[in-house]
Amino acid sequence: MANRRLVDVDADVSIVDGLPVLAINRLQALIIADVHLGYESALAATGVFLPRIQLRSALRHLSEALESVPWRARLIIDGDLKHTFEKLTRQERVEIARLGRWLSTDSRVKEVIVIRGNHDTFVAPLLRDLGVELVEGCLELGGGLVAAHGHQIVDCDFDTLIIGHEHPSLQVDVGGARVKLPVLLDVPIPGSEARVLVLPAFGAYQTGHAVSLDGEAYLSPIIRERGSVGDAEVWVVDREAGTMRLGPLKYVLPV
Repeated sequence: MANRRLVDVDADVSIVDGLPVLAINRLQALIIADVHLGYESALAATGVFLPRIQLRSALRHLSEALESVPWRARLIIDGDLKHTFEKLTRQERVEIARLGRWLSTDSRVKEVIVIRGNHDTFVAPLLRDLGVELVEGCLELGGGLVAAHGHQIVDCDFDTLIIGHEHPSLQVDVGGARVKLPVLLDVPIPGSEARVLVLPAFGAYQTGHAVSLDGEAYLSPIIRERGSVGDAEVWVVDREAGTMRLGPLKYVLPV
C-alpha cells in the first residue's frame, strides 16, 4: 500500500499510517528502530528455519514510507540494525550492505544515520565503508527532541525522547486466538513536561513484547525508572489495519 497518509501524534511528530515509522516534518526525517537484519540465520543456528524475508520487508516498507512524505528524507535508524550480539554474521554483512547501497541510490534519501543499539556490535567499519554515520548514545535533533536506542539511561536533556528496544505490542484475544498488535507508546515522565515515544519494531519477525501496567516489566531502564506506563497513550500501528489511538494504557488493559 503506497502513499500512506501521515497520522499526527502532535504538531511535530507523525506516524506513517500502518508502519512503525515516525515522520518529523520540521527535520524532514523518518525514524525507525529494531530492523534486526540477520535474524533468520541466527535462528537457523539453533535449528529453527524461517524464510529470509526481513530485508525484503524492510525495503518494501521503507519505500512506502519514503513515498508518503513530500521531502527527501533524513533516515534515522534508532538502534538494532542487526541481530546477533557476539559477531557480525555473513547474512548481516550482506544484508546491511544491500540496504546501504539501496538507500545510497534512492533519490528520496538524503542522509542515513544509525544510532548504536545493544545488538549493533562489530558494525562500525561496514557502516563507515557505506558512508553511514554511526552515533553512540544520544542523537540531539533540536528543539528538545532526542533519539536514543533505549537500552541504557541517556545522559542528555530532552522534552521528547524517541526510543526503540522495547518492541511494544498489545496482546488481544480475537475469536479465541491470541493476536499481537504492534503499538507506539507515548509515555509521560512524571514531574516534568517530558515524554518518551517508544517505537514498535521495524523487523518483520519482531512481533513484540506485550505491554503491561507493571513498570518493572519493561526492558528499557528509562521506562522502568522514569515513565508512567499507566498514563502512556497507546497507538496501534498495524500494517494492514492502519493506525488507531486507543487512549491511556490503564484504560486499555484489564486490571
